[in-house]
Amino acid sequence: MPADDDEASGPPPHPLDRLWFHPSELGSPVGALRPEPASPKVWLVALVALLIGVTGTLGAVMAAGGLTDGAGTAPAGLAVEPPLVDPDSVATLVTSVGRSVVTISVTPAEGGDAAVVGSGVVVRSDRILTAAHLLGAGTPSVITAGGQVGTVVVRGIDAQTDLALLEVTGADLVPARLASFDGLRVGQGIAALGSGAGPDRWVSAGVISGFDRIAALATGVQGVALIETDARVRPNAAGGALLDGSGAVIGILTGPDGLAVPIDIARNVVAQLDATGRVAHGWSGVLGTDALDRPGGGVRVRALVDASPALAAGLQVGDVIVSVGDREVATMGELVAAVRRFRPGDPVDFTVVRGTTRVEVAVGLGESVATPSDWLVVA
Repeated sequence: MPADDDEASGPPPHPLDRLWFHPSELGSPVGALRPEPASPKVWLVALVALLIGVTGTLGAVMAAGGLTDGAGTAPAGLAVEPPLVDPDSVATLVTSVGRSVVTISVTPAEGGDAAVVGSGVVVRSDRILTAAHLLGAGTPSVITAGGQVGTVVVRGIDAQTDLALLEVTGADLVPARLASFDGLRVGQGIAALGSGAGPDRWVSAGVISGFDRIAALATGVQGVALIETDARVRPNAAGGALLDGSGAVIGILTGPDGLAVPIDIARNVVAQLDATGRVAHGWSGVLGTDALDRPGGGVRVRALVDASPALAAGLQVGDVIVSVGDREVATMGELVAAVRRFRPGDPVDFTVVRGTTRVEVAVGLGESVATPSDWLVVA
């Protein structure tokens, strides 16, 4: 039904409120481009749209952890993951720890190849740890960040860890701060620091990828208990420092593959080389495989070396070793690492699962020998 005039809902439409205009109606171009003032209804719609957009943007930013409160922390209920490695802190580490990482230059004997260059970490005012494979058949010297050249006496070499201890005179050495292996975790940010020519330092940042790795070392033997990282390490960084975020040394780099000897093992090597010039690592005589078919893992004993400490102590083929001392072991790599942290003669309790029973077996460890890199590793 047509509506009565009295029921009209509003004033007649504006003359310009239409989609099409005759060219004669447009007048000057300037007048045609000047917009009419928006009606109150239009402004209200625009305001509502703006508020919706701002609210949505704030929600997205907060969900991503992009806002903090006045104290610099995330709002309650939001988890903000800090960057694994802060570039500014890495630069600071290079400056602060760089004096404790020195250049090792090995001059070959007459008629030999070119000089070998690597890195070393100052562990005492007159002692430096470096990679053993750098020394070869030549005369080593030490060059500090300040350009001093020190006279070197090799205190000892340990092929099983690819570490060598040098006694240095004639140079001012700044000892590095050594950390503890305990508390390190996979995914933790690290920096690998090596030395170049003169005051140059080389650094690479990354994370810890794993622990207790077994890998062939440049000395030609199997290395065990190694820290694995994703840092890109140059060859001359061998013997350099693996650092935590505070600048403390957590490992000694072994080569360009991002592997490092844990600092607790390095400390033990330093003590033994300084005292006797040689290093003895613990050995039980167990050959095993990872027990992947049971919760928590472990190492299933597949064979026992004749006349070995493990055989004499009563370990049996088929036993599943789940701990050595106070260290739980879930893989063969962890078992070898746990055993090698002890010295020959140390009595160590092995916890094994035999059938459905947990048994404690006391093993008096023997001494390991350097295992060729293509042989099976025996704990």
